Amino acid sequence: MALQSSRRSFSSGLPGKRPEPPRKMDRDRHDRDSRRQTRKRERPLIGSTESLRTDQESGAPLSRAKAALRPVGFVYLGVMVLTWTGNWPLMKLALGQVPPLVFVLFRLIGSIILIAPALLVTGQPLLPARGERLTLFWVGQLQVAVFLICSIIGLAILPAGRAIVLAYTMPLWAIPIGLFLWPEPLDRAQLIGAAIGFAGLLLFMNPGLVDWGNGRILAGNALLLLAAIAWALGSCLYRRYSWRSPFWVQTFWQLAVSIVPVWAIVLTEVGSGPVRWSPELVAILAYNCIVTTALGYFLWGKVLSMMPAATAGQVLTLTPIGGFVLSTLIFGGAVTADVALSIALIIGGILVTLRR
Repeated sequence: MALQSSRRSFSSGLPGKRPEPPRKMDRDRHDRDSRRQTRKRERPLIGSTESLRTDQESGAPLSRAKAALRPVGFVYLGVMVLTWTGNWPLMKLALGQVPPLVFVLFRLIGSIILIAPALLVTGQPLLPARGERLTLFWVGQLQVAVFLICSIIGLAILPAGRAIVLAYTMPLWAIPIGLFLWPEPLDRAQLIGAAIGFAGLLLFMNPGLVDWGNGRILAGNALLLLAAIAWALGSCLYRRYSWRSPFWVQTFWQLAVSIVPVWAIVLTEVGSGPVRWSPELVAILAYNCIVTTALGYFLWGKVLSMMPAATAGQVLTLTPIGGFVLSTLIFGGAVTADVALSIALIIGGILVTLRR
């Protein structure tokens, strides 16, 4: 027995003897750990401003390279331009039958009444994901509530053609705001285009076109410029973040939270008055609830996930051109050389900015 034991220990210590291979369970555990570490390294951080999701139902901004290759974003913008062009003259007609802020209140309430059942039927939540509600609240206050309040009051004061041009100066403000909130390098064409657009805005606002002695007219101009700045600020803030909530949920939330300040102002009886119901008013409200508000803000969120707010906004600046011409045809008014040149400069700024 001792001899066998010594032979066994001697043979196990021979230098040419292979070591015992690892067990299969150890190999499987090692493979699982390797795969887990690989997935952890590849997984983006949720909520990071640098993580870009390609899921179509998320609100994450795509990279600039990908955005330039996605023509569907310009299709969305084309739909918005076509549907929003005639809405300003329509709203001007409606203001003869309903107070401005009451019109905005009806518009917002009608939109959420349409969206809420659709979300429930499709099994989607009414609230955005946790961690996104506060930011989307402020986005809604800026690009929905402040924009609609200031623009409708300005529209009640100024001609529709002038109001629409001032409200759609949004992309001119989006460039400096976007650089501050989320630095995206601008090429020479974008800077030149912005300069041309600002020149058109300054020409449009020159003393020969504005009654500087009329405080009411000045207030109307200031409110429309404030509406454009708020829209630009809200859009750039939205563009800064990645979103997990579906676009329709984001749209519903922004419209819902915007009802609060509008309703508060209406309850103070500022701008309130009787509503003279008519088939025309009902049709205009229906168009605003369904097309320009619910669908419009949904498409705008989709567009902002594909391209910077300044670029998207400059395409939308085609809207006031059609709106100005249509308003002039409906309500009358002369198109002076200064107005024509200022509009040409604004369009020229768009074309230069979008040149690639």
